[in-house]
Amino acid sequence: MTIPDDPRFIATRNLALDAAFKIFHSESVLAVTHASVSKETGISRSTLYRHWPEVAQLRKDAMLRAARPPVIAPRTNGPLKADLNWMLGLLMAALNETPWGKIAPQMIATAAIDVDAKSAINGFMEDRRKDVMSVFEAAEKRGELVSDAPIENLIEMAIAVPYHRKLISGLPLDYAWLDEHVEVLCRLALR
Repeated sequence: MTIPDDPRFIATRNLALDAAFKIFHSESVLAVTHASVSKETGISRSTLYRHWPEVAQLRKDAMLRAARPPVIAPRTNGPLKADLNWMLGLLMAALNETPWGKIAPQMIATAAIDVDAKSAINGFMEDRRKDVMSVFEAAEKRGELVSDAPIENLIEMAIAVPYHRKLISGLPLDYAWLDEHVEVLCRLALR
């Protein structure tokens, strides 16, 4: 039995997940199969089955790999407007310029019909929510927010609007839009 710490085990998994992501990106999540990854990598299907007995788990791991942005601690030193510009600027850049931005529409569509994809996208969005929440919590501690600021709604707006604009409406995410979006959020939140 292969031990998960074994460098060969890790290298095989990484090679397979890189290939699965490539297939996901160039074709679709449903094109990710043991056979397609085997063809792309030369890894035998029996080895792939040992790593991922179910194709759903292989797809989920490929989606999770794609959905993991670099770990960047939220900037919360204020003021709120600057922190939101920075945080949402990262999201805008990710949607515009990274492989994640290119596969996000597939992941969202797949999440509507696949429980593993839904779990992966929900986990990804929860991480984004926590990041934006920390920005609003810091602003609240600094006394910047109005007493009845609808923080949960503002967090949802901060995150959902860029996704809707880019992926649903097909409208651009640029710095002029970002400034306007942050301005609207701040009008609803600040004293």
